[in-house]
Amino acid sequence: MEGTYGILSLLPVFVVIVTAIITKRAVEPLILGTLVGYAIIAKEGFIVAYLDSLYTELGESAYYVVIFGLFGIFIHMLDKANAVSGFTRLGLKFANTKKKAGFLTWVMGIIFFLDNYFSVLAAGVSNRAIADKNKMSREMFAFSINSVASATCVLVPLSLWGVFMSGQVEMSLGLEAGEGLAEIIKALPFTLFAWVLLIFVLLYQFRIIKPFGNMKKSELRAEQEGMVLPPDLAAEHEEEEEKKPTSVWNFLIPMVCLIAVTLITQELMYGLIVGIVLCYILYIPQKLIKFGEAFDAIFRGFEEMFVVTAIVISAFVLQNCNDELGLAPYVVNSVVDIISGGSLPVIAFIIMMILGFVTGSFWGMAAVCFPIMLPLAESLDANLYVTIGAVIAGAAAGSSTCFFGDSVTLSCSISQIRNNDFLRTGLPMVVPPIIVTIILYLIFGFVM
Repeated sequence: MEGTYGILSLLPVFVVIVTAIITKRAVEPLILGTLVGYAIIAKEGFIVAYLDSLYTELGESAYYVVIFGLFGIFIHMLDKANAVSGFTRLGLKFANTKKKAGFLTWVMGIIFFLDNYFSVLAAGVSNRAIADKNKMSREMFAFSINSVASATCVLVPLSLWGVFMSGQVEMSLGLEAGEGLAEIIKALPFTLFAWVLLIFVLLYQFRIIKPFGNMKKSELRAEQEGMVLPPDLAAEHEEEEEKKPTSVWNFLIPMVCLIAVTLITQELMYGLIVGIVLCYILYIPQKLIKFGEAFDAIFRGFEEMFVVTAIVISAFVLQNCNDELGLAPYVVNSVVDIISGGSLPVIAFIIMMILGFVTGSFWGMAAVCFPIMLPLAESLDANLYVTIGAVIAGAAAGSSTCFFGDSVTLSCSISQIRNNDFLRTGLPMVVPPIIVTIILYLIFGFVM
């Protein structure tokens, strides 16, 4: 097809997935897949083309470097001062069983709806120790916080995702500024994957549907052996000497202020900065952390998030390569001629999910799909709101499955597991919700 490299555009993604499964690593497969892509585009000049893209992305991704670094500093400060211990002690009064711990993690992820990063951070940091005490495997924990974050942020119109999706609807349908929000709200009941995924996470946690495959093995390991981490990672995160529990306020004050500032400013960076400053103000006078250690946390925080940042930036470089190969137009144009009004929602969901999974670019792929799918819905007399919901649901599906995407990467970092651990355990757990969603979109597409 003109402007694309046809089926060759799928090769880099295929290389990434296969190599990741074989090597059980994330950064190297992303780099290899991207090099393969630029070899297709630039032939013998592929290394120069790759480096040009990398240099460009390093400049454009400065925001993510700072955000992940601030995440690292905040988490490191909480951990060093044992600040979460008070909240853990309080939480264990309710969450004294594995099912209750799972429910608490689910609720906390929903409460912090503003942004998927925000949800993962808040639910992850506050509940990890509670999950450990109740012998929940870190793989299940990572799957839960990532799934809830991916679903919740697209179901709340006031989230950052909601604002972005509203803008895309306005541009695609030629609406006035502000009118897209009303359309998004009408489409929320049809954002089916997000609803289904939230329900499935609860069903898994309550063991109404039992974990299966590698996740079942991980859960049995945690329950029977008390080993919440994969065996080869357990030595890297050996239990430190038991620290004296601290006041619950040492966690609540920085976290509540972080939430408040983020909500008011609509900027997570400002919330994190305020949260970190409050950690310094609270912990140093109480001697929970030494003065020198507090400032060492700045470097340690960035250091501990280096792999996370490397994975995300490598994924962005791969996305640039996919854009140059014309991956998204190739996939969409391959099926657009065979779409009917009734089949449009399910096809829109599947395309958006696939593109999100293979590129790790959920907002970027939404920007590709909305201008194509919404006018197509109007011309085919398909239900517009089911179609809008399907595209948004596809973004959530991509976010919850892409093992090298930013949401999964952050969830794995907070859970202290590798992205490939999620690939082995968490990804299969998303398959049943996807199947249910596809069936529902087939029904809704032809009935409504």
